[in-house]
Amino acid sequence: MKMETDRIRLRPWDRKDLEDLYAFARNPAVGPQAGWRPHQSKEESSQILSRMITTPDAFAVVLKSTMRVVGMISAGIDTSRRNLAAKTIGCALDEAYWNQGIMTEAVGLMIRHLFDDPGTELIAMDHFVENRGSRRVIEKNGFHYEGTIRQKVRLYTGEVKDCRCYSLTRTEFEMRNASS
Repeated sequence: MKMETDRIRLRPWDRKDLEDLYAFARNPAVGPQAGWRPHQSKEESSQILSRMITTPDAFAVVLKSTMRVVGMISAGIDTSRRNLAAKTIGCALDEAYWNQGIMTEAVGLMIRHLFDDPGTELIAMDHFVENRGSRRVIEKNGFHYEGTIRQKVRLYTGEVKDCRCYSLTRTEFEMRNASS
């Protein structure tokens, strides 16, 4: 499946993405919203890029008008559920592109990609309580609010954060697509 919209493309990471990754991952407004420390050096970005290149379901978010990487999105097993057919999505976007619908499109593409696997029954996403941008992305993609887990994450700073949790079942996704 080709993962693209009119504006963006999701594609596997490549070594040539280092400059773009470092450009947005060093921004102190980006990483902490997703729970990770801003990258301190290109070497750190290079190490993380090496891991993303070999990680299944980890994609660069590419703005088609410039062909630059402006974000990241990945999925893995939702370890908070005992249902191994559940996946979870994580993402981050260059601050210059916030509030433009780009991550909403990227998450929509990732949802379709994950549900292309007939074994995926549910997709989960969560966000820190104060992150309204992520909340909008999640809700626009049809996820249902499950509740807030208090003190879910301890950040690299030692700060403990609450997370709002959401899910989307295969049935909900199929019903939503059938009516659109």
